[in-house]
Amino acid sequence: MHSLGEYLKPTHLCDFDQAPDIGEIALRLTEGLIDRRQMFDRIYQFVKELPYGLEDWNIKASETLRKRRGMCLGKTNLLIAMSRWLGIPARYSIFEIESEGTLWKWVAKQNSELASQMGDPSPEQNHVVAEVYLDGWEAWDPTRDHAFEEGLKRLGIPLERKLITHGGKPHLIILASIDEWAQNRQRARRFRNNRQLIFSRINQQFDRIRFFGEDSSLANRTG
Repeated sequence: MHSLGEYLKPTHLCDFDQAPDIGEIALRLTEGLIDRRQMFDRIYQFVKELPYGLEDWNIKASETLRKRRGMCLGKTNLLIAMSRWLGIPARYSIFEIESEGTLWKWVAKQNSELASQMGDPSPEQNHVVAEVYLDGWEAWDPTRDHAFEEGLKRLGIPLERKLITHGGKPHLIILASIDEWAQNRQRARRFRNNRQLIFSRINQQFDRIRFFGEDSSLANRTG
């Protein structure tokens, strides 16, 4: 059992001790606030509105901040880094979900070359969210930005993530440090050859979805 102090420490990937920008932005976002929930809400909204996109798993918080884009682990890691810098205990919650097949098929449909590179969706995938200690532990998911969510809805792509259960219960992993898990997950990742090119092409399609979220008339003309 970890003490709350374990959830305030920097790590190799949660590198707020090595990246002054993380603290500087957290301080700017929460200037004048003393209520921890209000402080957390400010940094949560900031991280959530960074564009969602595919990338490697073993990404430092400072790199996500620099790129201003990330997937579930990268954005969660940045949110946890900013929380810990502010003195708010935070940890990683990892679980399995069914693959987002409708989204995968929509992306593949846009580009035949990309479709061959992507292949069929896996039956399941990992998902990482933050748990933050405010009035007890609370789960917060900063993965999808608002424009991306709106684009998904307007294209008829489900937003719901379906938990995979074992014996009727989801298999959850709670970690104070994501470092070892992320390195192991990176070694097991699906895309190995030319993955940065594949990420770039998929993220271009995600940007289209985001654009649809900002322009509903365009989404209605595109299927």
